Amino acid sequence: MRRRLAPTLTALACVLALAGCHWSYTGSNSGGIGGGAGGVGVGSAPDNADALVKSLNDFTEEMLSKVEKAVDTKAGVAEAQALLDARKNELAGRLAALKHDPAAKKSLLEAEVDNTDRVHRLQLKYADAAARDAELKARLERLINDYDALFR
Repeated sequence: MRRRLAPTLTALACVLALAGCHWSYTGSNSGGIGGGAGGVGVGSAPDNADALVKSLNDFTEEMLSKVEKAVDTKAGVAEAQALLDARKNELAGRLAALKHDPAAKKSLLEAEVDNTDRVHRLQLKYADAAARDAELKARLERLINDYDALFR
């Protein structure tokens, strides 16, 4: 657990540091193209990003509730994994479509940090049970790794 916590916190610190950067490729004083140039609709990316962030937050909440409300934690993790498997291609596609859009980058990065942190907390919450049950530990690690893969 400690081996994963330090790199996770380091990555979180790096992501938060990057999120604080205010350089924009579309800003007129940043050396990039001016807003509205290049055929990209300026108003459309934030709307799409906001919709994706809301969808991602709702999906993460639904996935976490399957684990946390389950009587049997292993069964809850299996349900959450099934949900993730069913929706990961759709979510990954939507994320990839907006990942390189400068207008959407900040909100997507914040959503990634918040949601991956929430999913990683499952490992802490069920650490005692996972220490006693190798299958639960393996299922939790797979769920977390598959969720993280959405953002790569």
